Amino acid sequence: MTITELNRKQTAYKNKLKKIEQFVNSFQYVDETKDCIELTSKLNSINDIIKELDNLRNEYCSLPDKVELNNSLEILSDMEEDAEKFKISFLVFLSKYEEQKKENAKLSPKSHIKLPDLPLPTFSGKFQEFENFKTQFMSVIGNNDSLNESQKLMYLVMSWPKCDQIIQA
Repeated sequence: MTITELNRKQTAYKNKLKKIEQFVNSFQYVDETKDCIELTSKLNSINDIIKELDNLRNEYCSLPDKVELNNSLEILSDMEEDAEKFKISFLVFLSKYEEQKKENAKLSPKSHIKLPDLPLPTFSGKFQEFENFKTQFMSVIGNNDSLNESQKLMYLVMSWPKCDQIIQA
């Protein structure tokens, strides 16, 4: 390949990197699914560009010594640095969604669990029976580490039939 053809290839990759730079600078988190797909696609593109820039460097280096490269290799090095920066940007953007997924994963599995059938004490609403009810409830439900706060609240509501009327009022 001639120096002119290699320089044209270099210019084409430089233009691709400019478009990617514009994307990185204007990126806004909007829709997780769409953003993840778009970011993954751009990350794949940047990985391909990095490989192609490496191939381009090899082609420049395989030219005869008498060919004047001017500053082609310096420009290529700058482009490789930019490509690596953009790759890191995409990975950072994607990592924010991964963090959100992990946070959601911590919360969501418990929210879809059917409450197990536990022997629930019932509270009639009489003050004299409250201490006994509280002790029974805490031993069965309140101190159960496998239940989250929402599940414990649901058990409390289920164990006190008149609670529905009070909550509605």
